[in-house]
Amino acid sequence: RAATGFHDATSAPYRGGMSDERPAPEEPMSDAAASELAARGTPLSLAMGFETLSDRACGMRVGFRSDLVGDPAQGGLAGGVVFALLDQTCGMAIGIALRARFEAEGRSLAMGGMATLDFRLDHIRPPRAGAPVIAEAECVGLNGDVAVVRGRAYEDDTDDPVAVAQAAFMIMSAPTVTV
Repeated sequence: RAATGFHDATSAPYRGGMSDERPAPEEPMSDAAASELAARGTPLSLAMGFETLSDRACGMRVGFRSDLVGDPAQGGLAGGVVFALLDQTCGMAIGIALRARFEAEGRSLAMGGMATLDFRLDHIRPPRAGAPVIAEAECVGLNGDVAVVRGRAYEDDTDDPVAVAQAAFMIMSAPTVTV
C-alpha cells in the first residue's frame, strides 16, 4: 500500500474514486483544436485560468493572479506556473502537428495521450510583477511515436523571454475498439 493517506481508489482525494471507464475521445491535449484547449481545458489549465490565443499558431496566456505569485518580494508569477503553461502549450503544439499530419494523409486523429519523456526548462528571468505571461510552442519533429517541441514564455516581447523550453513526448495510440 502506498503512503498516500488513503487506502483504496474510492477514498482517493483527487477523484472521488476511479473507474474502469476509458477517457472520452475528446481528451483536451490530444484532439482539441488550438482554439478549444483552454475553453474545454484540462484541470490544470482551468485551475490556473489559461487562455488559448487565437491570433497565433499555438499560444496560451495566463493572466496575473495574486494566488499564482512565486516570490512575494518580486510579485511575478511562480516558476511552476510558467512551467505548467509551457507544458500545456507544448502538448497543444503536438496535437496541432498531429492533426495536420493526419489530415494530409486523409486519416482521422486517434491518439490515446502523451507522456513526457524529457522536459528542459531554462528560466531566464523572473516574470515582471503583475504581468500576464504568454507561451508559444512549435512541434519541430514527429518521428514514430516521439514528438520534439520547443517553446518560449514571455510577457509582451518575444525577444525578452521569461523562459524557454525543449521537450520530447511519447505519443500513445488510442486503443482500437471492436464491437
